Parts: sequence; C-alpha cells; structure tokens
Amino acid sequence: MDPRYPPHPGIRLIRMPRWAAVLVLIAAVSLGLLLMVLAAGVALILIPAAIITGMIMRWRLRRRMAQAPRTGEIIDVEYRIIERER
Repeated sequence: MDPRYPPHPGIRLIRMPRWAAVLVLIAAVSLGLLLMVLAAGVALILIPAAIITGMIMRWRLRRRMAQAPRTGEIIDVEYRIIERER
C-alpha cells in the first residue's frame, strides 16, 4: 500500500505495539470477569429475596382468603341448550 494514497482519506494508519495489545486484552478480560462476578453477586441477593417475598405474599393471601366471610348462598339455575340452525 502506497502511504501517499491511503484508501480512506482522513484516517491515518498506525501500528500498535504488541505489549499494548496484550494490555488491552488483559483489561477487557478482567472487565468481563468483573461484570460476571458483579452479576452473580446481584443474583445471589435478588433470587432469594424474590423467593422469600413470594412465599410471604402467598401466605398473606391464603390467610386473607381464610378470613373472608363465606356467604353460603346457592344460586339455583336451569339451563337449556339451544342448537344453532344449520
């Protein structure tokens, strides 16, 4: 490639030293591992909290339903089946 006629005008091509590329790779891997550990920590807190909250809400709902007054009224209805004309 002729440096006098670059394929993309306005963009200069530079070489990155090998140690800098390795440093960028190490930084990217460590950032990825940090995010995975952070997500696992949040999951370890949120999942049990959601399970406990669901159990408490279920217990409270059952208690309210048991305390609700039961009227005991029975509605007696006669049904008649009407078939459609074909």
